[in-house]
Amino acid sequence: MLSDEAIKLKKRYSKLGGLVSAFAYDPNNVSKLKVWGQRLNFNMITGLQPKAKNCQKEILKLNGIETWKVTTPNSDPNKAILYFHGGAYIVGGPKGYYSIASHLADITGTTVYVPDYRLAPEHYFPAQLEDGVKAYEALLKDENYKSNQVAIGGDSAGGNLSLVTILKLKELGIDLPAAVMCISPWADPAATGDTYTEEMADKDLLLGPIMKKQWAKYKHDGFGGYYIKDDDMDPNNPYISPIHGDFTGCPPTMIQVGGDECLLSDSKSLKIAFENSNCEYEYYEWEGMWHVFHIEAKLPETTKSFEMFGEFLNKHMKVKV
Repeated sequence: MLSDEAIKLKKRYSKLGGLVSAFAYDPNNVSKLKVWGQRLNFNMITGLQPKAKNCQKEILKLNGIETWKVTTPNSDPNKAILYFHGGAYIVGGPKGYYSIASHLADITGTTVYVPDYRLAPEHYFPAQLEDGVKAYEALLKDENYKSNQVAIGGDSAGGNLSLVTILKLKELGIDLPAAVMCISPWADPAATGDTYTEEMADKDLLLGPIMKKQWAKYKHDGFGGYYIKDDDMDPNNPYISPIHGDFTGCPPTMIQVGGDECLLSDSKSLKIAFENSNCEYEYYEWEGMWHVFHIEAKLPETTKSFEMFGEFLNKHMKVKV
C-alpha cells in the first residue's frame, strides 16, 4: 500500500507532465543549448531535495574523473559504494545526486562515491563504460579499498552503467566488487520489453511524459540514440543492453524497480539473465511506484528501500546498519 506521502506526490506529479516532457529531445537533431538547459533544470530539481543530517562532501579525482565523496557520521570509511547517477547518459551529476548519496550513506553506513562520468552528446558510448571501469580501479588503487569492501550501484542509466561495468571488469579479469545494487536499471535501451507502452507511460509519472513525447513527436522507441551512434547501436551488445549479458561468476545483485514504470520489463528481463547465469540476486517490485522514486528523499518508501539495500549489503560486505 502506498504511503500518504506517495499518494500526494502522485497527484502533484500528474499535473506536471508537460513540464517533465521538456526533457525529451530529438536525438537526430541535438541542440547544445537545450541540453545545457536540461542539465541545469535537472540538477536544480534534484538538488532541492533535503540532505541527510550532518552529511559532508569532499570533491576528489578518481583516475581523473571528478567525484563527490559523501559521508555522514554513520559512514564506515572502510566500506564504499561507487554510485553512478541516472539521467539517460545526458543529464545528472554529483551535485544533483547529493541528496540520494547522503541518505544512502547514512542508512547503509557506507562512504558513497559519485563520479561525474562523461555524458552525451559530447561523449558517446563507450565513454561512460570506460569511466565506470576507471573509477572502480581508482577506488582499489588510489583510495586503498579491497574489492570485498566495495559495492557498485546506480539508478536508471546509472543502473545500466553498474551492470555493464561489472561485465567489463569480469572480461578484464579485475577483482569484482562484493555486491551490486540497481534502482530502476535501464537495462534494455532498445526498448524491446512489454512495458514500453502508452498504458504504462500514463502510470509512470517521471519517465512516462518523456517517453510519450519521444514516441509521438520524434517517432523514437528507445533512448539508445541519445548516447550511442547509429553505427554502434547493436541491441544485442551486452555492454549496451545488459539483459543480454552473461553474469556467471558476477557478484550478488539487488534490483529494485517501480511497479508503475516503463522500465519494469528491463528488470524482469534482468531476472531471466541472472537466472540463466546462476548469479545470485534479489528482486523487489514497488507496487504503484514510478521510475526512480528515490529522488524524493522524504518518502517513506525511499527510506525503506535504502534500508533494504543496507540489509543486502550487510550480508555481503558487513556494513553498519
